Amino acid sequence: MADTQLFRFDEYLQQDLEQTAGLRYPVKAGWLEQLLTRKVSPWKLHANATDLFCSPSVGPNHGIIQKYIQGITHNMKFGVPIFAEPLIIEKMRPNGYLLLNGHHRWAAALRLNVKKVPVQLVNMTHVPDIAKVLEKSTADRRASINLDDVVFCTGDAEPAEKMLPFPARRFFKERIRLGIPALFHALHEQGYDVWVYTAGYASTDYISRLLKRYHIHADGIVNGANRLKDEKDAAAPKVREMMEKKYRVTLHIDTDSVVRIHTDQRDFEQEMIEAGGDKWSARVISIVRGFKEK
Repeated sequence: MADTQLFRFDEYLQQDLEQTAGLRYPVKAGWLEQLLTRKVSPWKLHANATDLFCSPSVGPNHGIIQKYIQGITHNMKFGVPIFAEPLIIEKMRPNGYLLLNGHHRWAAALRLNVKKVPVQLVNMTHVPDIAKVLEKSTADRRASINLDDVVFCTGDAEPAEKMLPFPARRFFKERIRLGIPALFHALHEQGYDVWVYTAGYASTDYISRLLKRYHIHADGIVNGANRLKDEKDAAAPKVREMMEKKYRVTLHIDTDSVVRIHTDQRDFEQEMIEAGGDKWSARVISIVRGFKEK
């Protein structure tokens, strides 16, 4: 019986991929829709063709699926949420939602005919979104900053900006590193577009609203950055080509260094950030202003 179920899921997966090939494309969901979409039928979810789960050489791991089946069965028996974390999904046309994270849990839910699964609906960054930002910009230089490691505090002891007032702090729970608003302001004064990146799946809308609460403006937001690099449609080379064509100078700001890359000359300069704590942003701003024009 189990073998028949596994075979049927593989058939369903292949049929799903074939039926939506050449038809599907992502669309943006409004903030209210994102807020209210908390549970959907697993039959409204579609597999992501770029995920290894759908790769003929890798495919679904039926051992993992079976473990999730056992977990879901146990949780349903005791009336607790079937998943500890929601499936990450993106709205798509012509209908339904595209799975970004959680394919094996989705497969387990389908095999158990679960009526609703917990989800988090997000808007993701795609190549056309990046192209629109570049088209509107008049800058010829950019600064690249990682949200997870640089903008957000990574520990409770790290100096942070003042906490947001209630009730905003209940919705925006991330702590912003002390001096980040001043750093973004200084970068814009120096003529840089500021791009922020995250490997996570926080919606672009959420990130934008969070930063605005701290009077921070990001010219470009890229979420799911690792996913973008792995897309089968060669998204990474497209993005790299667009960036290099647009910007003659790129700054990569990390927690311990600032690297300036000259696109046309193919060389770079690196300055270490020796100061930490509440002096970190002052040191970075000093480095940025100290770079001489080439």
